[in-house]
Amino acid sequence: MTHVYTGNCSSPAGNWPYVRYLAVAALLLWPAVSAADLVNPSFEQFPKSVIPYPDSFPPSWRLTNTDNTLFGSQVVCTWKTDGLRCAGLYNRFGRSFTVGNCQSIQQYTDLTGITAIAFDIRLCAIGSPIYTKFDNFEAALLVNDIPLWTQTVDGTYLNQQVDLPPLSAPYHIELRLMAKTAGQFYVANWVQWDNMRLIKEPEEKFIDAIVDVDPNTVNLNSQGAWITCYIELPAGYNVNDIDGQTVTLENIKAYMGQQDWACPQANTANTTDHDGDGVLERMVKFDRSAVQAGLHRGTATVTVMGKLPNHTTLHGTDLIKVIGGAGGQN
Repeated sequence: MTHVYTGNCSSPAGNWPYVRYLAVAALLLWPAVSAADLVNPSFEQFPKSVIPYPDSFPPSWRLTNTDNTLFGSQVVCTWKTDGLRCAGLYNRFGRSFTVGNCQSIQQYTDLTGITAIAFDIRLCAIGSPIYTKFDNFEAALLVNDIPLWTQTVDGTYLNQQVDLPPLSAPYHIELRLMAKTAGQFYVANWVQWDNMRLIKEPEEKFIDAIVDVDPNTVNLNSQGAWITCYIELPAGYNVNDIDGQTVTLENIKAYMGQQDWACPQANTANTTDHDGDGVLERMVKFDRSAVQAGLHRGTATVTVMGKLPNHTTLHGTDLIKVIGGAGGQN
């Protein structure tokens, strides 16, 4: 449900669950709502019955208030960063404004999994002389009446981005032009929006790694310094991409230090073909006392995890024998 609102737009303090009932209404009344999807983000799509002249808005951003005496709204070609058009909001010449008078367009969408909203925007003014500075008004992007981005200075702002908290329901994204001072203005202050983007949290990918924990038999009475782990990756992955400082053994972080083999990055000191199969492994070491503190006598399956580029996590297990401790050697 997209609409233009005019009147006083003072934003409530509010909180994110504030508009739960509006979200339900949006689902019932606006069939375009879909998960993590912004319809017509560059204001390009028009129904066949509508000629795309400046006074026509796309259906997904359609205007519902046609009796607007203070503001105008147009999809125009005078400025754009994506496609052929942008969405413009502007104040009308010579009208009497009070602080908080505003116009906005809104679109409901499901922001589940969305971490940020990005967009391009231009603030400019036309008056006498023909081109003048944007003044007395504010441009804002809001989500559920909460301002996340504002600007009052004319200029072109590309690749603007606002971060979102975790959301899991339909919310309305609002693009607004609001009077910051009262008076009559003989300059048309324009806010032009284009190239709206929803940024999703990349999905984590898990791959199975072959891990070999050394020694295979861990004596809880040992005073040794290290538990060593060799990590081999499946075909298509490179052990040189493993970030050593992200590797854990049973949630214990690998030791990172001044030694060559203890560097986060792979090098000749910490990559080896330990099992002689022609495939390199990444070697990391763990503080032995820390590992032994979490083990008990018997057979234990230990888990090794670590990070690779592109939101990829390696995961592997190894079976070890644990002896010693208060109960003796066996």
